[in-house]
Amino acid sequence: MKNLKNKTCFITGAASGIGKAFSLALAEEGMNLYITDIDIQNLKLTKKEAEKFGTNIYEAKCDVADINDWERSASDFYSKFNTLDLLINNAGIAIGGDLLALTLQEWQKVMNVNLWSVIYSLKTFLPKLIERRSGHIVNVASGAGIVPSAGPLPYITSKFAVIGLSEALFGQLNSYGINVSVITPSYIKTNIYQKAKIKYPQKLINEIGMERLDEISASLLKKMGQNAVSPERAVKKYIKGIKNDQLYIYDSKAILRVLSLKGNNPQQYETFLQNSFKQNEDMIKNHFLEFGIDIDTYYY
Repeated sequence: MKNLKNKTCFITGAASGIGKAFSLALAEEGMNLYITDIDIQNLKLTKKEAEKFGTNIYEAKCDVADINDWERSASDFYSKFNTLDLLINNAGIAIGGDLLALTLQEWQKVMNVNLWSVIYSLKTFLPKLIERRSGHIVNVASGAGIVPSAGPLPYITSKFAVIGLSEALFGQLNSYGINVSVITPSYIKTNIYQKAKIKYPQKLINEIGMERLDEISASLLKKMGQNAVSPERAVKKYIKGIKNDQLYIYDSKAILRVLSLKGNNPQQYETFLQNSFKQNEDMIKNHFLEFGIDIDTYYY
């Protein structure tokens, strides 16, 4: 899709972060947008900012974990636009922390938002895309869906699934004239981790207190975010990848090196994984030690 001007786009999770940056950048490219989120207040702010570029923009509240919201939003979309050119599945959440403290309901919530939302989008929009024999589906996964060295386990699991689904769709939908891309962001300055629910061992909560633990975690995320890429900068690279019809779209070439390592040297990749996990654990441990807490004593 070399030229985006006057084309139409449906975006989820557009109230902030990557979704908002996409909305503004695509509006500047001349695309007509239908933006959605559950945060309607900030979604309206995104719309207001994007409208300055003079394209047609509509906003709607959509819970991507609810197929009924997808069907309602799609119906409203097609009442305003005749065709869909670009579908961006961007909405996502994270819940993580102590593996044993995670409930099945929390696992399910992450899967519903991060994975089932993509499946719902296909169920909703794919029939007309196939009928039209054109369109581009973009699924926002994560670098954590390729290298599971950091990030909450349910989040990692959902993003690996989105990458696998995207690769399969890329192959299957090619004959229908439909392109598929999967975006694998590195560490981006968004609020997904700030909003993430972190589960701690109950003994740690009892002794330290949840409020204090949240403060410590927030300070760790702030420290990690110092070297993060801005959504605006990342999205410029993502749009370039969309225009080039790439399967994998990324903001850091480190992703390519890891993909190559997986295929070329599996044993070295195993060592890389172990070292990456240890570095991440050590970073968290050392941060908590700065506050006088040895978290090793609270875990199995």
